[in-house]
Amino acid sequence: MTRKWLMIGLTTTLLSPIAPHTLLAEENSQQLIELINRVGVIEAENRELRGKLEETQHELSALTQQMDTLKADVDYRLGATEGGTMLPPLPPAPLEEQSNASPLPSSPKQEYEKARAFLEQGDYEAAEKSFAAFVTTYPKDKLAGSAQYWLGVTFLVRGQHEKAVGAFAKGYKNYPKSPKAAENLLKLAKSLKALDRKADACTTLEQLMTEYPQSLTNEVGNERKELNCR
Repeated sequence: MTRKWLMIGLTTTLLSPIAPHTLLAEENSQQLIELINRVGVIEAENRELRGKLEETQHELSALTQQMDTLKADVDYRLGATEGGTMLPPLPPAPLEEQSNASPLPSSPKQEYEKARAFLEQGDYEAAEKSFAAFVTTYPKDKLAGSAQYWLGVTFLVRGQHEKAVGAFAKGYKNYPKSPKAAENLLKLAKSLKALDRKADACTTLEQLMTEYPQSLTNEVGNERKELNCR
């Protein structure tokens, strides 16, 4: 009798329907898995979008830097005249001449022209070294003020505005009577503007107007307008 009821009970248990709460738990578990999967897909898409956005921002920043450098380079090429003519690039000497030529002492004028030639050729790193060496070697030469100015230009055209500020400020301080003195202050203001130091740039332009009232009046007016100087 006991064995019979045991078999009946076991059969009843096996044939009885699954409890509703068990089905609900399984359904919720499946929904949770699907939700986690969807969240993972969305996060992956967001990471991809962020990566593309950062890449675009980097490209835009690089393009802006290139445009600033190109503009400074064009400004230089339009204004890089002394005596009204641009210095032509110096052609490289034949290899045979270079190997056989004995070093000759050069004058300050020759060193200055060599540095200017590097600048004309767009070799700004070589121009930087040459102008820096010139100012160090010939600090009292009549061309030292101009060399210091062009040293600042080598930084400006490459977007190295902090170094440009230092070079142009030094040019103004050490060579206030140089033919490039007023341009030193103008380029100093431009470099400060590039660093978003607008108040300092306006102060520099005021100094330029005070000390060199007849120089670069149009350029100064344009810069003051862009900076909203008082």
